[in-house]
Amino acid sequence: MKLGKSAAAVHRAPNAIGEGNRTKKIRLIVAVPGFEPSESALLASVLSRPSKVLDASLSAVDGFLRELIGTPIPTVSGTRTNTILSVGTDHVLVATSRTPTGQPVPIAEVVAALEHLKQDGIIDANVESLGYRSAFFGAVLLQVPGARVVGAAPPRITISESSDAEPGHPPTRIAPDVEPGPFQGALDRPVTTRQRREQHRLRAALLRGRDEATCALCGETFPARFLWASHIKKRAAATEAEARDLPRIAMLACIFGCDALFEDGYVSVEAGAVIGTAAVDEASAIGRKINQIRGRAVGEYATSATYFAWHREHVFRS
Repeated sequence: MKLGKSAAAVHRAPNAIGEGNRTKKIRLIVAVPGFEPSESALLASVLSRPSKVLDASLSAVDGFLRELIGTPIPTVSGTRTNTILSVGTDHVLVATSRTPTGQPVPIAEVVAALEHLKQDGIIDANVESLGYRSAFFGAVLLQVPGARVVGAAPPRITISESSDAEPGHPPTRIAPDVEPGPFQGALDRPVTTRQRREQHRLRAALLRGRDEATCALCGETFPARFLWASHIKKRAAATEAEARDLPRIAMLACIFGCDALFEDGYVSVEAGAVIGTAAVDEASAIGRKINQIRGRAVGEYATSATYFAWHREHVFRS
């Protein structure tokens, strides 16, 4: 480091003559808020976190929360769970053991927590940092790929350096300043999964031995491989009795847009017909796709009406 005259005089005798050594090395001791001196390794890990960063935009967080509907997500302590019952325009309805019918939580506060984690790479999982609903926010942050808890007083959430961490379908994107390149590392990894045994029976019950069938939403006929056995009421939110209610709890939806629009709440079914959200511009690609099926009659509505009602209340972007 090349030093200026004033810096070069540091530690020299008061009456010394000359400029002194202007190329000396200086060791800087810096206090970093939120980190103790013994946590230098953790600080280094945070500063060198991977280039895959959170997309904390409102639309990405909205989609992230919708994917978690009905799934119990554990708190940082692991002693309780939070369950997202529905996602509205501005609020997400969250149920706990104390409030099983749910309480509204502003989506903007979830965005703020993700922004904090994106900016600093680490966040204290306590009321001081996350606010009154810190248990819920911490649970949501732990759904980020590579998220882990470090420390205990208070516990903190950080992002692991490993890009192979188990994902929970949260919003991520590649940082814009990272140049694409060849993938490094093993292309495959062993996983252990728990398979739902009713999936095969559900698809069989909907197809009834046919090689092709009609999409429940658009009415077009497709080969079976282009039709998805879509739960009308999310499987994670269904009771055991409802999960066994085959095939009424589900429908066949094509993979050419209908399944995704229904799953993400852009369309639903009411009074036997497809309805579409007003939350998107009709001139947009999603808006045009919605208009193609809006108002179309759904033949199996009567037998699945209670499940469609759940979807309108908890998933549909009204």
